[in-house]
Amino acid sequence: MMAEVAVLGCGAFVPGFDGLSGWASGKPSTEHDTPKAEIVPLRQRRRSSLLSKALADAYADALAESELDPSSVASVFGSAIGEASTMVGLLDQMWSDAAMLSPMRFATSVHNAASGMVSIATENRGITTAMGADHDTPAMALLEGFGLALAKGESVVVCCGDEAPPEDLVPEGVGWTLMTAAIVLCPASRAPASSPRLSEIAITPANLQLPKADPPPPMLDSIRRNPNIGLLDLVVAIQRGIDGVLSLDQGAGRGYSIRLAGSAR
Repeated sequence: MMAEVAVLGCGAFVPGFDGLSGWASGKPSTEHDTPKAEIVPLRQRRRSSLLSKALADAYADALAESELDPSSVASVFGSAIGEASTMVGLLDQMWSDAAMLSPMRFATSVHNAASGMVSIATENRGITTAMGADHDTPAMALLEGFGLALAKGESVVVCCGDEAPPEDLVPEGVGWTLMTAAIVLCPASRAPASSPRLSEIAITPANLQLPKADPPPPMLDSIRRNPNIGLLDLVVAIQRGIDGVLSLDQGAGRGYSIRLAGSAR
């Protein structure tokens, strides 16, 4: 059995919903169609991608709930395809234009673009890393977060998300909608006794089924095909006070799940 970690905060960005609470309640909001990334200075925000902004929003919400120091908390950013739209645009430019490629656009095309952007914006000096593992991205990012929390005894923000994939990057009919989610972990010994606990990330059957939200099926299905839906399901379960073993991949990955307990908030 894996040692426990505690949860100090959660956040999410889903287009058309007011953060995590809006998505969990199934109440659409036309005022929240695009991410704001207010944690990032305006000049830096202007050249950031849609995905980086959405990750910044989920990160900021989770961090604010945790009340931790933004300058020292560790972070793990996960994304299956990363800044694919920017990268494909650069590749198209390489093959079709004679002009020099923009160094600034290249800097925002790398897999750790959001990690760097948020770290700079918050003057963070903690450990930060980025990773991708297809539909197992939430499970692997959480494993990394567990490792940092348990080995170093520090708090860590795990933030995962993906934008809609560029045309022809994935087979027709399996694309998805932009979605991001974040969770703040810390050693259980340093958390309030009432904090939810997570443990046992493993390939095991899940016994929790979260009720679906209210948006029309096409929109809901597109969001739920996002490779990071497992992390969104996890933070929703925590907010709703659900305990048990929850799938981290919705059947599209290798079958990782996680146990959550004491999640009544």
